[in-house]
Amino acid sequence: MHIIPTSVGSLIRRVWSAVRGNGDSAPTAGHGCDGLRRCLEQIGRPIGMHREADVSADVYTPVDPTVLNARVRIGRQADGDSWRSTLIVEICGTIEAPDDDHEVRLQVSLSDVTDSTVPPLPILNRPKNGPLQASSLFVHQSAMGKLCHRTTSLADWTVVAQLSPEWFVLPRQGSRRLQSDVAILSQARGQRLASARCVIGFENLEIGYLDIEDNIQRAKTLAVGLAFSVAAADNELPESEVLVIEGWVRTNFGAGQASAAARGELDRALQKTTAFFRKGGRLNIQEICREIVEIAPMIGRIEIMDLCLRVAGAKGQVTAAEMLLLKDLAACLVIDRTRLRAMVEKILPVHMHTSQDTEMILGVTKEMSEDEARHQLNREYAKWSSRVISSDPAIRTQADQMLNLLANARTQFVTFKPARQNA
Repeated sequence: MHIIPTSVGSLIRRVWSAVRGNGDSAPTAGHGCDGLRRCLEQIGRPIGMHREADVSADVYTPVDPTVLNARVRIGRQADGDSWRSTLIVEICGTIEAPDDDHEVRLQVSLSDVTDSTVPPLPILNRPKNGPLQASSLFVHQSAMGKLCHRTTSLADWTVVAQLSPEWFVLPRQGSRRLQSDVAILSQARGQRLASARCVIGFENLEIGYLDIEDNIQRAKTLAVGLAFSVAAADNELPESEVLVIEGWVRTNFGAGQASAAARGELDRALQKTTAFFRKGGRLNIQEICREIVEIAPMIGRIEIMDLCLRVAGAKGQVTAAEMLLLKDLAACLVIDRTRLRAMVEKILPVHMHTSQDTEMILGVTKEMSEDEARHQLNREYAKWSSRVISSDPAIRTQADQMLNLLANARTQFVTFKPARQNA
């Protein structure tokens, strides 16, 4: 989901400064003439207690009885042994219908006007399943029954809906101002009979969808720093590894859809970052990883690890220094060794390793007991012995190499006991 209208240039402009900075540190419908009143009473009945402090200042705004007026306040509704917040929508004033006994429905839409953007920031439907959809705007609708007369006047504030914050997702976390557009629509014709607008303050405790997008972009920016650190692990910066990073940056920051000026900014940022590492510059890997873990889900961290592995293998081999750094990165990104080994096996096959890291290649360590090592080596043998007959020559070659390593590892980690002689 790409909702932030930000150019590639303004995002990439922060690549250098960001990584360098881390281096430095629905109710029941009513029927008949009294349907509207019964519907409103049913909606209002389950409302929990609310504190006076929860009532918006807009509640006290003078009303015009000749038109529809609306207000929203924060209420509390019982939820088992606790309470949960709810937005209580109320109306008063006048509704003009085309005729008597006209059936109507309520429509309430919400938007975020905190930052005075034009148009306001949308509030999205929270999906029951699947990802958030930028096009799915939150709109609440419910039947209200029939209006007795062509002109209906509500002298008192009357509850017409309760909106649970669990139904929608705001753009940002924290103190927000929500604009509520309330309309009474003809059930048969869909025409708007009356409408009103109000604004309420709301404290959003959940991360917003724009916050999530910001975090994704921030994590990608920090990933560039980690990738360059892997490329410079041997105190040099091979061009093949730089090209992998540049390709990843252009793909993940939308350079293909950017203007020529934005692509120019991207190239300059990458050149500056490359020069920093070629001059021996280094970043605080632990600090970068700590921030990534705070803002990125596991799938995002795995994508970053994938980038770092592909950078390490770009020149056709991976050194001991690079392998050590990759293991440290996985630990800092809270990626377990089993998942890392599976990624290494796929991206950095055994023939690329200049030194034999038995932990990464075979999954055995000196800390294992003999039985644990034997079990792990047997499991690897079963996997690779079945691949020596693969139709893919590369897989057959890798299987042969792994079987040789397994044979050598048995002599190192498993003690062979001589067979007993018959008396």
